[in-house]
Amino acid sequence: MIIGLTGSNCSGKDTIAEYIVKEHEYKHCSLSDVIREIMKEENIETTRENLIAFGTKLREKNGYGFLARKALEKIELNNSKYCITSIRHPDEVKELKKRKDFVLINVDSPMNIRFERMQRRNRQGDPQIFEKFIELEEKEYRNKGAGQQLKETMKMADITFINDSNDMKTLEVKIDELLKNIEDKYMIKE
Repeated sequence: MIIGLTGSNCSGKDTIAEYIVKEHEYKHCSLSDVIREIMKEENIETTRENLIAFGTKLREKNGYGFLARKALEKIELNNSKYCITSIRHPDEVKELKKRKDFVLINVDSPMNIRFERMQRRNRQGDPQIFEKFIELEEKEYRNKGAGQQLKETMKMADITFINDSNDMKTLEVKIDELLKNIEDKYMIKE
C-alpha cells in the first residue's frame, strides 16, 4: 500500500506522514528528499526557491515523472506500507498511479492557518511575510511543463483531507478515521 500526500504548503502533510509512520507502521519517502540528496551532492544550498528550481531542472532533464520513479526505485514494497510526500507534478501522480495500491490524498488548510504554521516551523528559505507566502504559492500553482503544478496535482487526488486544526489529538483521530476508510474502501487488510 502506498499513500501519497499532496497539497498546499504547511497544510500538515509532513505532520500527517510522521503520525502515519509512527502509529500505523508506514515507511516514509519524500520526493523533496530525492531533490535534496542530489543538491547536496552538487553543493547547492537547499532553500525553498532552490528546491523548486532544481526540481524543475531535474524534471526537464529526466522527464516529468522522474522524482516519482526515483522514489519507487528506493522503496521496498514486499508487504510494506509507504507514505510518499512532496508530490507536486501531475506526471509524478501518473507514475505513482501505475501501481494499483496507490492512493493520493490532497491535504489542505485555510491560508491563514498555513502561514502561521510556516512561521512556527521557521524553516530556512520559508517566506516570513504573508505577501511573499502568497506570491510563492501562486508561482507553484501556475507553472507549466517541468515546473511544479500543485493545483493540477491536487485535482488528481482520490481524497481531500481538510486539516484545519492545530490540535494534534484532533488530527490523530481524523487520520485514524481516514486510514480506516481507505483500508475499507480499498479492502486492504493488515
